Order: sequence, then structure tokens, then C-alpha cells
Amino acid sequence: MKVYDKEIYNKQESLRTIVVVIIVFLLGFFAGYLAHSFNETHEPENTNSTYIVDT
Repeated sequence: MKVYDKEIYNKQESLRTIVVVIIVFLLGFFAGYLAHSFNETHEPENTNSTYIVDT
């Protein structure tokens, strides 16, 4: 039974590691998405532009 218990423990640990990596990746992705959306500036386009040309 000891060998069987070791196999189950190793599978649980590898599964736990995979889940932690996925969670960290998703948290980083959402944090980056939120940071990008907060840093984005939406300035309306100025269509009434006046240009002065020196001749």
C-alpha cells in the first residue's frame, strides 16, 4: 500500500502545482487587462482644427 499512497500523493501534488500555475496566470492576465484599461486615455478627436500657415 505504501507505493500506491506515494503515487496518489505525487499525482495530487502535480495537480495542485498545475492548478496554482493556472490561477497565477489568470490573476496576472486580469491584473494586466485592468491596468491597461485604466491607463488608456480616450480623448475625443478634435474636428474643428485651425491651422495657421506663415507665408
